[in-house]
Amino acid sequence: MSFMYNWLPAIITVVGVLSLMYIGRFIVFRIPAIANTKVKDGEQNSWKWREKSHKYQDKVKSSQKIGLTFNLVFYVVALPFIVTTESQSPGQILLDCFVILMVYDFFYYMTHRFLFHGKGYFRRVHAVHHQARSRVSSIDSFLLHPWEIFIGIALFYVVTVAYALISGNQFHVITIVICNLVYTQINQINHCRIDLEGFPWKTLNWIAMKHDAHHIDMHKGNYATITLLFDWIFGTLERHPREDEGAMAQSQ
Repeated sequence: MSFMYNWLPAIITVVGVLSLMYIGRFIVFRIPAIANTKVKDGEQNSWKWREKSHKYQDKVKSSQKIGLTFNLVFYVVALPFIVTTESQSPGQILLDCFVILMVYDFFYYMTHRFLFHGKGYFRRVHAVHHQARSRVSSIDSFLLHPWEIFIGIALFYVVTVAYALISGNQFHVITIVICNLVYTQINQINHCRIDLEGFPWKTLNWIAMKHDAHHIDMHKGNYATITLLFDWIFGTLERHPREDEGAMAQSQ
């Protein structure tokens, strides 16, 4: 298939991502348990912004600007070539979503483990993010060195474009919307201050706790970001001390 620059599906994709993100948050934050968690997370964000301004204010603002710029470049330069509104089967959409997210997660795992936690310059780059120690809150997802922002976003989009080129097919708008929402929202949830018990909220608590374990110091595992599958496969899956405390409390 020839890839033609088609701006309309790209605009539909951007509108879809922003609309679903806004609507989803509007609905979710009206659930009492989630609303309460948002308040507690916001209190931690406010405290860090106020008391640790030398760490947060410049870096958070610059991270948001750099991230927005990189995303806009992708949406304008690359996305119109690989996205379409032509009909595709639900099975194809789900398969494409799975491949994009899992291939990205594998390469992010490798990058995170061996580049950002290796030796040399990029360990110091990643150390900026690790100024946020357990327990993290959502503002910490923006505590990043510019190089880390670029590598993280570029990796996601390079995997997406490469898969389109290798498969020879464009992605349906829904595929890109789903992948972008999963990619952005899990990265946010990973850094949220969540203390929820019981179904289904305990799953969110588990996701956040696993990444929080990574922030205990620079020597912890849980390197993947979408799932912990590759940490499980390669033996770098970590437990958070709070998980053991909870297990002990239940056994007593």
